[in-house]
This record gives sequence, C-alpha cells and structure tokens, in this order.
Amino acid sequence: MRLMPDYLADVATVDIGDLAGVLQRVNPQATRTTSGCPNRCKFCAVPKIEGNFKEFDTWPPGPIICDNNLLAASVPHFDRVMDGLEKIGWCDFNQGLDCRLLTDHHAERIGRIKKAMVRLALDSESEKNAWSEAFGRLRKHKTAKHRIRCYALVGFRDSPDESWQRCEWIESHGIKSLPMWHHSLDQLEPNIVRPDQEKDGWNDLERRRLMGWFYQHRNMT
Repeated sequence: MRLMPDYLADVATVDIGDLAGVLQRVNPQATRTTSGCPNRCKFCAVPKIEGNFKEFDTWPPGPIICDNNLLAASVPHFDRVMDGLEKIGWCDFNQGLDCRLLTDHHAERIGRIKKAMVRLALDSESEKNAWSEAFGRLRKHKTAKHRIRCYALVGFRDSPDESWQRCEWIESHGIKSLPMWHHSLDQLEPNIVRPDQEKDGWNDLERRRLMGWFYQHRNMT
C-alpha cells in the first residue's frame, strides 16, 4: 500500500491503518529496533516505504532482528540491542547486515552471543572487498562459519554467469549463499523474468537453475 498507494485507491474498504504489532502477530519472537535505511539503493523499496532512518526508544524484546539496516544505528543503540540479545542467549539477524558498515565493535558484540545466526548481504561485485573484511571480523571475534549465511542479490544488472560466480565465491568461504531474485518495486507477479533481465541473459530456466541449486543443490537441465 505504501509503495503503490494508487493501486487500491478506488476500493473504499481498504485502509493502511495502524501497523503497530503486525510483525509480532506474524512471529512472536521477531522484533525491530529501527526503521528505514539511510542508503538509497535503486533496487530497494525501504526508503520509499519507511522514510528516513530512525532508532526506536523501545521495542518488543525478541531474538529475531528484522531491522532493515541495524548497523546504521548509533553505537549506543546497537549496544542496547546487543545487551538484550545477550540476556536471551541467541539471535537471528534476519534481514541481512550491511557488510560495508560492520566494524570490529559490531563483530565483537555479536561474537559474545554463542548462538547468533548472522546473515550478511552481498548486493554487487563492488562490495566484495568490504564483504571479505566483514567476514574476517566476524571470524576473528569467534562467530563460527556454520552460523554465518549470506544473501546475494541476483538478477539486478547482472548476467546468470555473474550471479553464479558471486554465489560460488560466497560458498568458497565455507558458508551458505542465499540468492535473492530481484523484483522491480512495482511488480505484482513474483518470480518472473522482466525484459531488462532478459537483455542481461536471463530466462526462467536460468533463474530456476540458480535458485534450485543454491537452496536445494538441485540442478535443472
């Protein structure tokens, strides 16, 4: 609704209403401590939906962190979040951590939690160096490889070969790659190959082959 406000404008009974608590109704263990994102990535709807980045003063306690860009928060805010997660004893950074922002302080605080599931993000080839540094910091501060995953954006201004290589590069570090197929911000039908993606060499078979392999190690010929 917030991304496409005119889509249901002529339906009188549809209203955005109060969204407070919606996340907890989906998953009682999930929470958010910030909203928005200071980045303006062309593939992402968050700034358009949520506006400027802001830190919440309070939030429902929960181990599944769904902030869109937690590492953009101030150090005091991040430390408050981590203090609460240490008391819980485990956490899952569900939305993916911005590798460009992850510092030694972040990695050290995350490393204190013995059962932290860390999900990094790798959105383009240009971020590989920052990703390698972030991965190294996490390992230095005792986050085990089997507790690190990586979201890899695919189908956004890249070819199938480039996406395969990026996902394989992630897995060469001994962790699982989780490819995320790019949808345009006004796209209503999921998992389709758009004309601009076809120009980059994509078709539905190539999309299904990549997603099938990295999620299920199932090749499609």
